[in-house]
Amino acid sequence: MTLALSVYLRANVPNKVVACFAETGQFAKIVVYAKRVGYTPDYAALLQHVTRLNPEHGAEFASQLVNDEMGPLVDVERVVDVFMSQNMIQQATSFLLDALKENRPEQAHLQTRLLEMNLMNAPQVADAILGNNMFSHYDRPRIASLCEKAGLAQRALEHYDDIADIKRVVVHSNQLQPEVRLALTPLSLVVAVAVTSSSC
Repeated sequence: MTLALSVYLRANVPNKVVACFAETGQFAKIVVYAKRVGYTPDYAALLQHVTRLNPEHGAEFASQLVNDEMGPLVDVERVVDVFMSQNMIQQATSFLLDALKENRPEQAHLQTRLLEMNLMNAPQVADAILGNNMFSHYDRPRIASLCEKAGLAQRALEHYDDIADIKRVVVHSNQLQPEVRLALTPLSLVVAVAVTSSSC
């Protein structure tokens, strides 16, 4: 492969050079070379290929593509699609946590997607993300519903605004830890008292 790379470099065949860099694990050289020769590969397809070869290098390569000094070379949503198509939830989560660290309103759908994928596959990770208050622009009702389904009653209560939803979660407050029951919001406490008194 090294000989082929040398030949392709001398013959100035950029698509073959990029493919050789990917095959030999020289991912950091791909973007540098492509810029130097003025070649624009299909970075999304290349990322999918790299991710299949080596998932860890795929995550690094994705970060390199999105954090390029000239601007992202591939769409963040497309990167997540690549990871999810191969059921790489951990890599998708790690990538999105880095890509969304600025907590911008235009990233609301990606924040929602990050929380959704973890609530459905790794609720404890979603609980930690929500506990760190890293994001504020996601779809709160959607996440509240998924928290409830995942058994994260306290997180569901933190996100619900509708009294019927809050009442439903409080009725199942036996799922809450004792110290969490003390942390119920004032509205939740009013509902809890109303539920308790109506059941007596």
